Amino acid sequence: MSLIGLKRRAQKEGWIKFVRSEIDERAMLAGYTFSERKALRCVNFFPTFLRHSKGDFGGKPFELIDWQRDDVVYPLFGWLRPNGTRRYSRSYIEIPKKNGKSTIASGIALYLLVGDGERGAEVYCAATDKKQAKIVWDESAVMVEASPELLGALSIHRSSSTITFPATNSFLRALSGEAAGNEGWNAHGLIVDELHKWQGRKLWDALKWAFAARRQPLLFVITTAGDDPLSVCMQQHNYALGVNDGKIPDLNFFGYVRCADENDDWLDEATWKKANPSLGVTMDLDRFREDVLEAAKTPESQASFKRYRLNVWNAGENGWIKPASWKACQRVIEWGTA
Repeated sequence: MSLIGLKRRAQKEGWIKFVRSEIDERAMLAGYTFSERKALRCVNFFPTFLRHSKGDFGGKPFELIDWQRDDVVYPLFGWLRPNGTRRYSRSYIEIPKKNGKSTIASGIALYLLVGDGERGAEVYCAATDKKQAKIVWDESAVMVEASPELLGALSIHRSSSTITFPATNSFLRALSGEAAGNEGWNAHGLIVDELHKWQGRKLWDALKWAFAARRQPLLFVITTAGDDPLSVCMQQHNYALGVNDGKIPDLNFFGYVRCADENDDWLDEATWKKANPSLGVTMDLDRFREDVLEAAKTPESQASFKRYRLNVWNAGENGWIKPASWKACQRVIEWGTA
């Protein structure tokens, strides 16, 4: 069937709105489809079984924010390969701090543990050190404790940072860089927190082989912009942009990046909202304005503000070269023969 015919079918079936890029069109031509029923299964899991634990939302059902639902969960869990398994096996979510990255990651970790129908599922919350790895895991544990349904089905073992699901012999565990030399991982889900903090490639390279035996695994990376142009995070950032721009034909990689662009006015409210999808929901707009005014009056803090609040790469306290300047240095080297 032609692309036009496939789009007509998607229109008739009600999912044409999820065909958002050239790579999605390529996926359609390759036989990929979208199932709203599959997407809704994950979307509905959040308010049905999960409760927020902090702030104004503490104790309330976890209703996904629009961007979490429509821009991340729907495509991640609705798009299917021709064999009926999930289209995406790898994802990269990059947004500024305080937009709810860790919270949605905790919910997705629990869904992969109990809602995915995977027997013997191994789900890991991974970071370079145990303290960072436990941020998502701890939030997952608190969500379990606040949910009568999940608490009756799961067991929390804080001494080993493990949540077990005996009915399917599955577990969710915090995993840090100290375990990089271990072998035997058979991951169904891998939640990677703050990839910009990862130093070197040891843990990253060790983990990328952990999915080989799974039918529909998911790597879910969440991070804020970093300041190292040679890092794994920058490589994943560039890969995500390449896929989204249609330059890298990877049908199974999902990238979501919210940031201010180089020419955007960082004092403009439209720029704040462009980079921060949760502004006005989990982030107080008036307080954000105060942070902007403070940064405007103290030039030495502007770089950090742009990095952490607007997701601008290499603008932090350790940043020494802009991404555009780094990219401009690239050239092809022709090696001579001896």
